[in-house]
Amino acid sequence: MSQPDYLIHAALPASHVNVTFQGPFMGSMVTWEMQLATLRYYREAAHDISGFLCPFIEIADSGGQVYPLRVGLDLDIIDEPAIRKTIIMIRNYKRLAIGRLEFCRDE
Repeated sequence: MSQPDYLIHAALPASHVNVTFQGPFMGSMVTWEMQLATLRYYREAAHDISGFLCPFIEIADSGGQVYPLRVGLDLDIIDEPAIRKTIIMIRNYKRLAIGRLEFCRDE
């Protein structure tokens, strides 16, 4: 089995993990410092268990080659397949931009 091209900074499974990986952004290859977490984790961190929160991608403006990235997913737990799928999504998403993208469904 080949080595993954990312570094996980936590034991799995977990409600949130920090992951470092490389990928394209705005025409350059950058290093992503991603916090990947369940929506429940973000709600609890905000002390708002009942609040509505959509899956999201949030990119902070770093002005350099390392970009802080927060991703919230509607999952019960973060595991290795979730991490791999999220990295693929970030690497392939053509319209990534600084700021927050939310993916809410109309109910």
